[in-house]
Amino acid sequence: MKPIRRPGLTQACILLVSAGLSSLATAVLGPSLPKMQEYFRFAADAEYLVPFTLTAPMLVMACLSVFVGLAADKYGRKRILVAATVFYAVCGTAPLWLDSLRAVLGSRVLLGVAEACLMTVSTTMIGDYFTGAKRVKLMSLHTTVAAVSAFLLNIVGGVLGEHGWRAPYTVYAISLPLAALMALYLWEPDFDRERQHTSVATGDVGPLQIRRLLGICALTVGVGLAFMTVPVHLGYLFNELGVNSSAQIGLAYALNSVGVILGTLTFGWVVAPRVPRVVVQLGLAAAALGLSFVAMSMTTTYLGLTLAAMVNGIGAGLILPAVVSWNMRELPFSHRGIGVGAFQSSLFLGMSVNPLCVVYLAKSQGSRGAAVAVLGAVVLVAALIAAIVAAKVRAVSQRLDGKPHADGTFP
Repeated sequence: MKPIRRPGLTQACILLVSAGLSSLATAVLGPSLPKMQEYFRFAADAEYLVPFTLTAPMLVMACLSVFVGLAADKYGRKRILVAATVFYAVCGTAPLWLDSLRAVLGSRVLLGVAEACLMTVSTTMIGDYFTGAKRVKLMSLHTTVAAVSAFLLNIVGGVLGEHGWRAPYTVYAISLPLAALMALYLWEPDFDRERQHTSVATGDVGPLQIRRLLGICALTVGVGLAFMTVPVHLGYLFNELGVNSSAQIGLAYALNSVGVILGTLTFGWVVAPRVPRVVVQLGLAAAALGLSFVAMSMTTTYLGLTLAAMVNGIGAGLILPAVVSWNMRELPFSHRGIGVGAFQSSLFLGMSVNPLCVVYLAKSQGSRGAAVAVLGAVVLVAALIAAIVAAKVRAVSQRLDGKPHADGTFP
């Protein structure tokens, strides 16, 4: 009988970096998106299709993640993860030699298949390998690693973007050595054997709460839409102010990523231990996001927009791990893959429709800045609703002389 293997720093790092690969989609390409728009200016529907190349993988992830999770539950995690990482490199670098906008878009669709596998399976395996407070911190670090990657890749993307819109796609090849590390250091979780001998997946039993999962997924669609606004549209907002330098725009993207890093670390080490109710966590994050969107729409300077984008990153860094952690602790081992997949599908559905929603608002309101102002007003209303719900939960719990659950539901 094989000895029980215990997950450690190596496994955590591999899985966190694997999940962070999705940040390449927006971080490394965002600064050069206006140049790509100029290159394909004569292509039909380029106004919609060029920004959609950024989020097309997310639409595919929205459609496929739940099925990937189902496959991971049925057939195992590791083999899917390793194969997807290799496929990711192939599809990610394809635009280097493609010269049709629709062909580039097609390669991005295939990339979405790989990303659906990477995000769903790596997140599921974090839940398999770790539990309790360690899992919550890793869920926060999940977003932190993606943000750190985005911070570095925004700078790299801005520098590479000075050499043309194709150059940033070379970065996708970094997934190949990661696939080798996965093959060497990861193993297929065996819940039935390991739960009695290690902390891996301890206590993750019970039925899947379908209604609660559906509620979390519905909220996650809105989170995804708000989260993707800065990565997709910040470059265009700078263009509206007359700022066209890819390097300057890349720096602003990088500072937005710094904000996300600060937000995720604040959530994992400050907010989660002290503010256990999810409704309060979500309200705080929504307030930061909404105010930053309003500020972005009102500023007229490079510095003002950059600072507002950084505050937006803090709000995004708070809200995403809050929802991820909430969802993860509701999932038993036997259904964790499909539960994570459903969550990922919802998140990336919101992300993928962001360009269509914001461009539509921009056309109806007259500018992207005005569109972001509308979005900010909606998010602030959501923050107000969260505050009202939190107050009611507190009042009811006090009246019943009981404490609310950690997720903010009634006793």
